[in-house]
Amino acid sequence: MNYSKFFFVFLLFFVVNSVSRNAFSQDLSKINPLILLTVGDEKITYEQLEKAYQKNITKQQKHLYMLPEDSLMDFLNLYANFRLKVLEAKRMGLDKDSAIIAETLQNRKILSESYLFDKKVSDYEINKMLDRRKYEFRIGIIFTTFNQAPVRDTAVAYEKINKAMKEIQEGGSFEDAAVKYNDDENLGRKSGKVDQWITSGKIYREIEDAIYSTEPNNVYPKVISTPFGYFIVKVYDKQPRYFVLGAHILYKLDGPTDSVKTAEDIAKKGLQAIKNGTPFEEIAKKESSDNVTAENGGVFKEYFSRSTGFENSKGMLDIKFADALFNLKDGEVSEIIPTDFGYHIIKRIAERDLYDSEEKDELKKIYRKQYFESDKAKFLDNEMKKLEFSINHKLMDQLLSILDTNASNINKSWSDSIPANLMNKDFFSMDKKNYTLKTFIDLMNTQSNLRGFAINKDGLVRAIKKILEPDVIAFATKNLENEFPDFKQTLNEFNDGVLLFKAETMEVWNKVKFDTLRAKKYYEKNKTKYITDPTYDISEIYVLSDSLAQEIYKSVLKGDNFDTLASKLTQRSGFREKNGYMGKVSGNSNKFGKILKEKQITSPIVLSPQPIENGYTIIKVNAYEPPRQKTFEEAIPDFASKMQEEYQKELSANWIEKLRKTFNVKVDKKNLKKVMEYK
Repeated sequence: MNYSKFFFVFLLFFVVNSVSRNAFSQDLSKINPLILLTVGDEKITYEQLEKAYQKNITKQQKHLYMLPEDSLMDFLNLYANFRLKVLEAKRMGLDKDSAIIAETLQNRKILSESYLFDKKVSDYEINKMLDRRKYEFRIGIIFTTFNQAPVRDTAVAYEKINKAMKEIQEGGSFEDAAVKYNDDENLGRKSGKVDQWITSGKIYREIEDAIYSTEPNNVYPKVISTPFGYFIVKVYDKQPRYFVLGAHILYKLDGPTDSVKTAEDIAKKGLQAIKNGTPFEEIAKKESSDNVTAENGGVFKEYFSRSTGFENSKGMLDIKFADALFNLKDGEVSEIIPTDFGYHIIKRIAERDLYDSEEKDELKKIYRKQYFESDKAKFLDNEMKKLEFSINHKLMDQLLSILDTNASNINKSWSDSIPANLMNKDFFSMDKKNYTLKTFIDLMNTQSNLRGFAINKDGLVRAIKKILEPDVIAFATKNLENEFPDFKQTLNEFNDGVLLFKAETMEVWNKVKFDTLRAKKYYEKNKTKYITDPTYDISEIYVLSDSLAQEIYKSVLKGDNFDTLASKLTQRSGFREKNGYMGKVSGNSNKFGKILKEKQITSPIVLSPQPIENGYTIIKVNAYEPPRQKTFEEAIPDFASKMQEEYQKELSANWIEKLRKTFNVKVDKKNLKKVMEYK
């Protein structure tokens, strides 16, 4: 049996998402404590302003202090206005409003859950992976697997892998054992050596942990168990990880025999020409079979890492090609390197270090997809232990002996066979609160998030944990504000946003209503801007044939009635009954009106056939209305939104002016100068 495909599907995780580069970090400790702004009794430091600035997606510079003075002052004024609105909301007592209190509690619940799992689950693991990504490894694998279904039988695979480990521990070579015991035939033929460099996030986690705890030329001393099989790992090499920009000239193989010699001979001539002084790029453009890179002098468009591939596309290079590239120094050219694609002459252009921000973005995606849910479950299990979670296993066993363990709770009759005398028994408990079997069954039958659980031990336990999860999370998040000041600040910002929105709604948005008197004044001031479209009252005959259209047009010119012809001949659906009548159309927006406007038609006429919609149209102009100034009622849709916007800005500006009289706003010019001089 060949397990190669199986092995690489489950073992290697190739990530294809491109990432963006974040702003570089900067030491702002000298200016962070400086108070730049006072709003009411609030003293606002540069650090607070910088954090707010970093959340601005339209920021002009990477840091606030880098802005020109006028732009920096604009930002200070915006931030001052934000704080003024929050202070006014509190002065109005909105922070005591029951609806707002309920909303802030809901905000905390949502934010705290996300923050909890980021800080206590994800961040540690992602940072560990980030640190590991500084290195990459060449490894060997011995792999034994087992049937997953219908019965998961691991005995043969377990015995086989342990025989391999015993032989290695007794002095046998890893390579011999790999040939003898590997269930992956491809790995067996290669004595277990994997044809790819490995780094964190590219391999199953248990195997990754073993690799990073093993020195080169050593075998990890334990058999590694995974859901897919058993592994023995040997580390051959460990190298710092970085990116290289490379170039190549490819001499492609066109056939099995003669072409091999021909391609190699041509490659040798190309290499000799380079050694004699012909530029590499010139040879690449003339001779390379790789059309994508040839036009660029052989240079790849992206930097490449041996373990993660090209930086954006994530494509991988042949291992022999990659190793040859990385063994060169910048500017050096290789000897001829054969691969399955042909013969290569490789040039190393440059190298660059890792960008932690890019790596972290990629690892976040890998972690969320591969590991987060299992790590989250382990974390919640530990929290449940603190709350003394327990299950009545005797009652569980009774249930399993009664229920159909091959079914699920999709069908509400799943629990009908349970005797009534069991219903009031305590099924599980946590934090000194007991849950009866009846309570559990009622929840399973009524809550949508509990639908579809298997009625076996594993499924029932998972359902119990799902029921208790909100209480466990509430317990785990109750002290987040004290543990993490950043969370407290984030929560305060959300709550301030709620207060601001409520106050602004009351003071501005609720007052922005359509006022007819204001609208008429606005119209009188701007009415010359609002002009009607040129309008045509038309009828039409539409046919698919040019020759038929010409015949109809000739008939009209001879005096035949247009409406009668339309009632018999137009092929536009639904218009024979209307004698082709279309009514009034705009010369600016209607396709027929545009034709007439372009031809400057201003009086009744029958237009000669015009191509349209895979056919031909004969248009009769019944009447023409030239552009004119719109009446007040006609112009309302044109100006209402702009008028409302201007009114909103007027109300907002008046409100801010009032607030600045109520609460003192002051910019510390001395400290502002220090910030401006920092750059």
